[in-house]
Amino acid sequence: MKKIIYKGTITRSENKALNRNGVLSDYADNRIIILLASIILKTIKGKLGFNLQTRDADFLTKATAINSALMKDIGGYFSTPFVGMLLLQAQLKDYAQAITNAKNKGLGVGGAKMAAKTLLYGTLQNALGYINDLARLDQTNCVEIIEGAQMVVIGGKGHKKQDFSVTQGAASGEAALSSIAVKVDGKYVKATYYWQYSLDGGVTWIDLPDTQKSKTTLIAMKPGMPAKFRKRTNSTKTGLSKWCTAIDFTVQ
Repeated sequence: MKKIIYKGTITRSENKALNRNGVLSDYADNRIIILLASIILKTIKGKLGFNLQTRDADFLTKATAINSALMKDIGGYFSTPFVGMLLLQAQLKDYAQAITNAKNKGLGVGGAKMAAKTLLYGTLQNALGYINDLARLDQTNCVEIIEGAQMVVIGGKGHKKQDFSVTQGAASGEAALSSIAVKVDGKYVKATYYWQYSLDGGVTWIDLPDTQKSKTTLIAMKPGMPAKFRKRTNSTKTGLSKWCTAIDFTVQ
């Protein structure tokens, strides 16, 4: 929030007008008025990238890809699962069957197919809301979250995520390590992530447990202790990478 302090006189009608225009004010002795104005930051979010007008085969392929991505959770961002997963899977089956039935051109099959498609689209919109909530709360990893769900990033022009980052964890003495998930030809692939840290300037490196997800947390460090962190990855399609450039970070 941004505070704007006005000194001088303002009428009550002017004060009400400010409130009507979305600015919160505190009428203080008609001399010093503190106006609170929201600073709206551009948030990177996602979209499905298709709609009810998308032809059936493409719609089913894209919807199936989203379902698969949410289930596999290769990047490790969907540990709190989408509550509509079972419904999504059931509706995918119903829609696929409705497409098959429609090929027979029987009575009412076209309407049944559209009804199944509409229900599925509604659940996909809910899945999009779930992904955008995750992205909004984690703008550092928002592109990975959205693309990891096989959705399309919007509002992210010029956005380039750092390959490896270290941030303060939720509690004192915690360091949160995050890597870009491994991709091959634009698609996420299963990989093992290796993590290390050093307390002596990089002379000696200490291993953290390997993970199958692109993030991990180091706990129980001494607050105020400078350290170096690094990571590398390994997958059947990319092989073992080199250690990344180490990041200096002091956990609080």
